[in-house]
This record gives sequence, structure tokens and C-alpha cells, in this order.
Amino acid sequence: MRKLKWILGLVLVLVAMAVFFTLRTPGHLYVNSGEFTDCPARPSCVSSMATDGTHGIAPLRARGDVTATMSMMARHLSSLPGASIEHLGPGYLHVVFVSPKMRFHDDLELLVGDGQMINVRSISRFGYRDFGVNRDRVEALRAWLDEEQSRPDWEQPER
Repeated sequence: MRKLKWILGLVLVLVAMAVFFTLRTPGHLYVNSGEFTDCPARPSCVSSMATDGTHGIAPLRARGDVTATMSMMARHLSSLPGASIEHLGPGYLHVVFVSPKMRFHDDLELLVGDGQMINVRSISRFGYRDFGVNRDRVEALRAWLDEEQSRPDWEQPER
């Protein structure tokens, strides 16, 4: 009986930790820190600022007005299941994705860089591995953006 109570207590503590880490907005986000921070050592993060193979991913490229492109991406991302726009400001976009089954939260940040470059960072709030979910999310956004920008009628997205 005592062992069962100990195991139950441990499970409750782990669940409470998962909820705490998943629901609160992390302080390392650009909107809070003013810096586009590096990925932590765990593999559940990708960033265009990272130089290592585990975390590194190419930045996105805008064709035309980068501000209008950011607005267009915000509209697209907000239409995806489990996505919600948390911050949209000049040159910055923060989207939170909630997984359907386990309700895990991932943060996607887009930050306008030099010229037509858009830096990207996608990170899981909880857990060590993400099984490539964040990398796949960024690559799906890249494919969508490339397809939109390759249309013959592409000039400038609507603001």
C-alpha cells in the first residue's frame, strides 16, 4: 500500500510538472527576452540561428514585401489545427501549437532578419524529444510559402 501511494504521488508530481511547463509562456522567447535565443541541448528545437546539425535549419525567404509576407504567414498559420497567434508585431510572429492528444505546447517564432530573410525557431515546451515535429512544421511552412510565392500572380501579398 505504501509503495502504491509513493508511485501515485510521483505520477501526480510528474503530471503537475508537465502542466506547469506546458502552459506557461517561456521566458526565453524573443517577445520576452528581446533576443532570438539558441536552442537548448535537447533535440526538440530547430533554429535558423543554430549551426549544428541537430538544431540547424535554413531561414525562410520572402519574395517582395517581407512585412506583408509575415502577415500572410500569420493568417495561414492561424488556420492550422491547434495553432493560435500569441504575438504579432513589427517583424515578429509567435504561434503556439497544441498537440491534439497530449495537449503539449510548441512555440514557433518568426523574426525578420536582413533583407528578405526570416529567422525561424520552433521548440517544444516540454519533453526531450519531439520526433521531428518542430523540424517538419518549419519545412511544411517553407513548402507552403515557396508554393505561394511561385504562383504566376504573386507580386505582393495583401496586407
